[in-house]
Amino acid sequence: MFKAIILSCCAITLSQQAIAQCVPVTHALDDQQALNQFWGTSVPMCQAPGSNGAFANRSAGVVLVDQNWLDYMANTFGPWAASGIVAHEWGHMIQGNVSGTAAELQADCLAGVFLRGAGVSWVAAEQFARSNWFAGDAEWSFGGHGLPAQRANAAHRGYYGFSGQPPYLLAALCPLSAF
Repeated sequence: MFKAIILSCCAITLSQQAIAQCVPVTHALDDQQALNQFWGTSVPMCQAPGSNGAFANRSAGVVLVDQNWLDYMANTFGPWAASGIVAHEWGHMIQGNVSGTAAELQADCLAGVFLRGAGVSWVAAEQFARSNWFAGDAEWSFGGHGLPAQRANAAHRGYYGFSGQPPYLLAALCPLSAF
């Protein structure tokens, strides 16, 4: 079970060339700093214009974000929705080499952990849960992101289940399962 979240892997590195080419996501620099501090990582977050989303690229050790899309999400659901989306991608960075619906729900749960750990109220964090509801899959599949209720529940579980426990205990709170 503890293999599901490999939090000791967080010494993620990028080549100097990749770092030099990274254009920071300026509207999310505070989130990037807070996430790296919270998880003990040094993950860069780079712009991916026109991608219409946010993505964790574990092999390159970077989170890629379309800043215009992230701004749209913040304007639609609230600023904490955007923070939660970025936190979801950090969840992928720390969870190890896993994929599928279970990994997506685990990343949602880890985003809830971060929002609670950052001292965000549930009223504000609910912006992320609500954006997850709208981003949920219409039908469940092993390769999807999870149904709307599953995604919102995973964020809720992470938020309300986190009480400052150390990272190695988070696999019990946010298991690699389909909630």
